[in-house]
Amino acid sequence: MTDLTLSISAALRDAQLQRLEAALASKAAAKTNTINDKGKRARD
Repeated sequence: MTDLTLSISAALRDAQLQRLEAALASKAAAKTNTINDKGKRARD
């Protein structure tokens, strides 16, 4: 493989990892909000 091909592969892998991390963070935030919302409703 050429240096350019390796560079492109690394960039794509990095972008995919960032996308996965963002998706996991979004799911975690949504889950936290759901838990917080349930607690608020119970107190009302």
